Amino acid sequence: MGEKRESLGASLNRREFIWTSALLGTGAVAATQFPWLIDSLGGNGRREITPTTEYTLAKAESTIYTVCLNCHTACSMAAKIKDGVLVKLNGNPYSPMNLLPHISEDTPLPVAAKIDAKLCPKGQASIQTLYDPYRLRRVLKRVGPRGSGKWQTIDFDQAIDEIVNGGDHFGEGPVPGLKDIFVLSDADLAKEMADDVKAIEGGDMTVAEFKTKHSANLDVLIDPDHPDLGPKNNQFVYLAGRAEHGRKEFDKRFTNDSFGSINRFDHTSICEQSHHIAYKQMNSAGKTHLKPDVLNSEFVIYFGTSPFDAGFGPTAMVEKMTKSLSERNFKYAVVDPRLSKTAAKAWRWLPVKPGMGDAAIALGMARWIIENERYDKTFLENPNQDAAEEDDETNSTDATHLVRTDDMVFLKPEDAGLEVPPVPEDE
Repeated sequence: MGEKRESLGASLNRREFIWTSALLGTGAVAATQFPWLIDSLGGNGRREITPTTEYTLAKAESTIYTVCLNCHTACSMAAKIKDGVLVKLNGNPYSPMNLLPHISEDTPLPVAAKIDAKLCPKGQASIQTLYDPYRLRRVLKRVGPRGSGKWQTIDFDQAIDEIVNGGDHFGEGPVPGLKDIFVLSDADLAKEMADDVKAIEGGDMTVAEFKTKHSANLDVLIDPDHPDLGPKNNQFVYLAGRAEHGRKEFDKRFTNDSFGSINRFDHTSICEQSHHIAYKQMNSAGKTHLKPDVLNSEFVIYFGTSPFDAGFGPTAMVEKMTKSLSERNFKYAVVDPRLSKTAAKAWRWLPVKPGMGDAAIALGMARWIIENERYDKTFLENPNQDAAEEDDETNSTDATHLVRTDDMVFLKPEDAGLEVPPVPEDE
């Protein structure tokens, strides 16, 4: 074992070659693309990377800043280009989502190009996505019976023409195009009819009165006897799935504003809507998405979520959590039936049964808080932002807007036996 092995080159023996290959993963690829790397690791006996030539990917002109859309976190990315090809992805050092602390916005680009910020494996997979040989690059049109799996490629101009104008595209009879349902294009008329539908719903107009008033335009409706279904434009449904920002703003403008259909649905409509509504109801600013201030919090409860695994998202949250755990008195608990990565590092893990124990825990917490008066009384007393500012509070809540269970209306002070203070004459 101690004898010197046969040399594989002037300055690289077998042991050094194996060590270098293990470090790089693919020694041949690195040798062809970055020969200075092999030289610095094997040839000169040093293990630090010391390029003998300027590192191309560390140049500002080799860096393009963009956004990752492989999950809904939408991290900022620094894409490294070599000879017109994307070869490496890093986090954007200017972004607080990818570097803690992030660099100042006035940092020169040549300096920023040498700073690598973090990016999760999903973001790194963007290179495979970009150059995937099976990615969709053409429009496919069915040429056989439905379900036969027979397709042909057509150009975009033909696809647009057939989608817009319709026709007998499959030998199965005429197929309507978008032009056949884009019948209401007068914005003023659309608003007037929509307002009158609300009047019907409020009991201020009958359907017969509506049909009389709009007799000249009943043909634009899906069903004149049911004007609440709206115009035929609503027969166009845009079902997006997970539409990321940058895309959803565009498709909203097209579906809702341009085409005039209300039927646009995405992932949020069926999955996240509950927490968006909850966030909006708990703050007067109308924010629909909030995150705990982990860098300054002392205790956080993660209820049915795992920042170390998913959410919005590991790249931005994990470093903040680990930093607070190691440097401060931060603790967190996880309520989840699964021992996730987050739960494994938690101060307490509560393995509840879905649909049973989670509600009991939430209600038990609420009862304990109320019975022990561990709530923020001043915050709960302020029904609007003006009242909050008078109490030096940053936010308000609708907690004072209690609801009567008989008529499902807001409780008035007199209903609770309270005196209503007179309104000053100057108001």
